[in-house]
Amino acid sequence: MPRIEDYQEALRLAEDALKCATISDVAKRAGADFALLENGAAALRLSFFTEPVCFRIGKTLVIEKGQAGTEIPIQEKIILCHYLLHATGNPPTGTIITFRQIPDGHFYDEAFQRRTRDPFLSRFGSNPDLFRTCAWSLGATPVAMGDAGMAFQVLPRISIQLILWKGDEELSPQATLLFDNTIQHYLPAEDIAVLSGMLVFRLIGSAHAMKANRNSTKG
Repeated sequence: MPRIEDYQEALRLAEDALKCATISDVAKRAGADFALLENGAAALRLSFFTEPVCFRIGKTLVIEKGQAGTEIPIQEKIILCHYLLHATGNPPTGTIITFRQIPDGHFYDEAFQRRTRDPFLSRFGSNPDLFRTCAWSLGATPVAMGDAGMAFQVLPRISIQLILWKGDEELSPQATLLFDNTIQHYLPAEDIAVLSGMLVFRLIGSAHAMKANRNSTKG
């Protein structure tokens, strides 16, 4: 498991690379809004899991979430910086692939399934209606696959599909995560695994919040 020092170093390297980049070009390729500030710094804004994220890039780099400037966890900062640095601007092709089909995906597939599919099935495997409800709270749209299929626009150029088959008396529930094949032009496999895990745990968090709200209402 990475140490906090490893995350800090990864973020430092990514921030240094962004400060050297032509931010207007970066923004165009990543599908982000761009503006120059009065002090000569650049401002960049994009949507991350439907929430606005703002970058101020000058001698220092500041990344904040929402209108109130909420702090962002370091892993999310790394993913966001890597997305900006890797983005090519390639439009989606409509060709859908699994994680194993992503370059180097087979190296991380076992960890990917533990991080995404397994906790997802543990919470939603027998309850597709709960999955749909939680997915809608994250701005997802339906996909005509499985017993419940939803597509999540997690970044301007990255959509993740999560498909659930609830199973029956003979078959256990199954799930898969799918991607447009252009995702390899925006993040490497290891980052895609981390991003997919963030999606699943946001869904689980939404389910927990709904349960807590119901319990408080009953009380």
